[in-house]
Amino acid sequence: MLLVKAVKVLVMGGCMLPIAFGALGTGVLFAGFNVALSRNPEETESLFNNTLMGFALIETFIFMSIGLGFFVLFAA
Repeated sequence: MLLVKAVKVLVMGGCMLPIAFGALGTGVLFAGFNVALSRNPEETESLFNNTLMGFALIETFIFMSIGLGFFVLFAA
């Protein structure tokens, strides 16, 4: 029983990695948006829409990882 608890805690720790990499990816995404906007200010709306779509995808994968972690921790 103790081994199962230890594995569940390790799974939760592993599911926290996408949060760290999601934060890094968000920083890179918006940095790229600022660079692209400074080079081509006429495409503001298109660039912003694409940046928000990328942010939504990053956020989706983070929430899926957290959900999987809590599922393993409490349901399995």
